[in-house]
Amino acid sequence: MQNLNFSGNFSNNQAKVSVTVGLFQFEEGGNTMIYSPAFDLTGYGKDILEAKQSFEETLDEFLDYTIKKKTFVKELNRLGWKLKQSDIKKKKIKSPELASLISKNDYLAEILNEKDFTKFDQTVSVPAF
Repeated sequence: MQNLNFSGNFSNNQAKVSVTVGLFQFEEGGNTMIYSPAFDLTGYGKDILEAKQSFEETLDEFLDYTIKKKTFVKELNRLGWKLKQSDIKKKKIKSPELASLISKNDYLAEILNEKDFTKFDQTVSVPAF
């Protein structure tokens, strides 16, 4: 498995906090997929490099959109992250535990039960407010 170094590209020069999330790599329909249950986001491509680039773009769009709409913290809470705005300022961000995501996420359950996958942890950068 290659080291996939993900980060968002923000035009407003915000401070960032690093957080570790679990990612799943698997094949589906002739494509390489990378799925993040913590963000409920998927990237895909013909190979791992295209899947990496697709995931980076998807994560960047998610972060950019939720920041502009001022729904970033609300969306992370909806996804199972336990944090408040003050936690982000204190740089105390932790992604949801895999065990808690499995029972709430049908797509993750399908990956775990039906796909030949590789799971790895990756540090990503999220904005600090």
